Amino acid sequence: MPVRPRDQPASSADDGWLLVVGPANDLREEILRLAATTGILARAVEAAHLSDAIWPGPSLVVVDADCADRVCSAALPRRPGVVIVTTRRPSADVWSAAVSIGAEQVVELPAGQAWLVDRLADAAGRTGPLGVLVAVVGGCGGAGASTLASALALSAAGSGHQPVLLGADPWDGGIDIALGAEDVPGPRWPDLAEVSGRLSSAAILDGLPQAHGVRFLSSARNQPSTVPLPALSAVVTAARRTGGPVIVDLPRGAAESARWLGRLVDLGLVVCPATVSGALATRALVTELSWGVSTSGIVVRVGLGRDIDDEALAVAVGLPVLQRLREDARLARRRQRGQPPGPRSHSHLAKACTALWRLAVQRHARAA
Repeated sequence: MPVRPRDQPASSADDGWLLVVGPANDLREEILRLAATTGILARAVEAAHLSDAIWPGPSLVVVDADCADRVCSAALPRRPGVVIVTTRRPSADVWSAAVSIGAEQVVELPAGQAWLVDRLADAAGRTGPLGVLVAVVGGCGGAGASTLASALALSAAGSGHQPVLLGADPWDGGIDIALGAEDVPGPRWPDLAEVSGRLSSAAILDGLPQAHGVRFLSSARNQPSTVPLPALSAVVTAARRTGGPVIVDLPRGAAESARWLGRLVDLGLVVCPATVSGALATRALVTELSWGVSTSGIVVRVGLGRDIDDEALAVAVGLPVLQRLREDARLARRRQRGQPPGPRSHSHLAKACTALWRLAVQRHARAA
């Protein structure tokens, strides 16, 4: 299960420091000024001076968008707590750089100043750690990614946590259906499509609909549309800052969003039927997403056809097998009745969710 914020040691304001990457200009001076208002110690460097020795140390790295491409070319290792800042509307190139670097947010100043100040305060150690982040995607159509994402959220809620479940697939009918919450009122993704960078954690906890102890954001069946990456970035970042676990159910066609998440996730799960056709489709998807073996793996659905063994599946897809899920007649009946997966405490699904959360928490602790 995800580790609760209260179970982790609190950090003092002296624990965190800020690295500002960019040339000596007005933007850098503004970032340093905002840092001073939060009390976080700050150091500024040019992009050309970045190295493996500097990169992992700070609790937060703020990169000037004008030199983001140079940070990409430095090929530095994955790390949490990277933000790109710009004074102009972020271009497609800036978002592409954010995906490559694994930035948690792209902030436009001055509009995003309040968000940035809050994030600087977080880095100074004034709030709890970011929540565990899990992304789920189906390796092929009908693999059961939404069911697994919902079961993971319900498993976390059943253990006393406050999970946020984000159904970012506009063509899956809505994660609210998988959660058994189709009639629960509240905003859906089209209502937040224009959000970028200033969404507070309070808006996540107080503004999103809730069912079975899970805060959720679903697509709208009467207005299906792709979730813009800036909106997804804003919501994911705000959700993680609540300290609770965050689960994102991704569509197969959202390569840019999935690549961005792949740089941030503690655990990326690709749900794949144990069939030759499922393995081939999943391999094509994994190649497109570029998810790494250190942060992601396969959840195998067995009983959907002629099964192939785990070793052959892992070789075919290029990711390790993390869990196997058998077909469950009770689960199928619950889906037909519009009820959530609701894994029973000793069911195969419940045990699989517990094991996956344990792995996600271990990887989250290593990345922190």
